[in-house]
Amino acid sequence: MKHAMGREERPRRAMEMRARYLVLLLLAEGPKTGYEIVKRMREILRDVGSGVSPGTLYPLLRSLEEEGLVSSTEEPRGQRRRKVYRITRLGAERLLEMMIRGLELLEASLSLHIEAMQRLLETHRGPRIAALAEDFASRLERLEELSKRLRGVLRAAAREAAVSEAAARA
Repeated sequence: MKHAMGREERPRRAMEMRARYLVLLLLAEGPKTGYEIVKRMREILRDVGSGVSPGTLYPLLRSLEEEGLVSSTEEPRGQRRRKVYRITRLGAERLLEMMIRGLELLEASLSLHIEAMQRLLETHRGPRIAALAEDFASRLERLEELSKRLRGVLRAAAREAAVSEAAARA
């Protein structure tokens, strides 16, 4: 019988899922040591004041490895041997599933924002509201630019896969 998650369990589980997503995303960039993952997370999350400690990361990496989402090898790095982590094919599939779910949530959120923004701007006016609305619009433009670049990457990969598949059949 399943039990409902307690109030304290939900935020912890949500944080764990975000950390799993971010680790897989960083490993999709290329192989990294645990130290490099922590450093990269700190760079990325500096503005939001969040990150992951080594005490949290290494158990997470072990868990991801046990699930087959990540693999590791001992490799020379500098004067020492270090464990280097890579995303596996299963990890790549799971990451893409997570990305799609994230986009579904973003789509739903943007849909809600349209009606809310229309009503908000009809009922509340002023220079601060106008400045915030302009900032929001600028961020949406940035999202559009990033979406266009990402679409190009995805379509190029699909074309390359189709060519490889056709060559394999020939």
